[in-house]
Amino acid sequence: MDLRVPVIEIAGQVRCTDGECFIGRIFVPASAHNHSGPMRPEEWMNGHPAFFPFLPENAKIPILISKSEILWLSVEEKADKGDLPDDVPVPQRRVQLQLEGYRLEGTLVLDLPEFQVRVLDLLNGPEEFVTLRKDLHHYLVPKRRIIRVMEIQEG
Repeated sequence: MDLRVPVIEIAGQVRCTDGECFIGRIFVPASAHNHSGPMRPEEWMNGHPAFFPFLPENAKIPILISKSEILWLSVEEKADKGDLPDDVPVPQRRVQLQLEGYRLEGTLVLDLPEFQVRVLDLLNGPEEFVTLRKDLHHYLVPKRRIIRVMEIQEG
């Protein structure tokens, strides 16, 4: 008997530390433990498995990618639908992340306790990945790959 967790496919792009870039699909559980609907990519990436299957475009068999060897995973923002409350404003900061050979600019959402609303608090939190929001994409970035963070003053 082959028992599997029902999953949904989400379009994504993975940039690895060796310079390889893959465009294709990730597979996240179709139901989450703490909210209705599928598990969100950030919840999934902050889970325990060290490797995840990724189906490159035009491939029939997924490859396995080590979470410890990616610079980022990008998904469309709609994959994180419902991740923020509609009725309560959440602090946000524009930042530039300096990674190993790359810079990403976007917004970090500081969905934290009210006494911890700094970028520093988010980066020092227990999660392995942070989500950088840029245009219509979310970049899931492992904190251990971030070299520097510069806050961008809004103008």
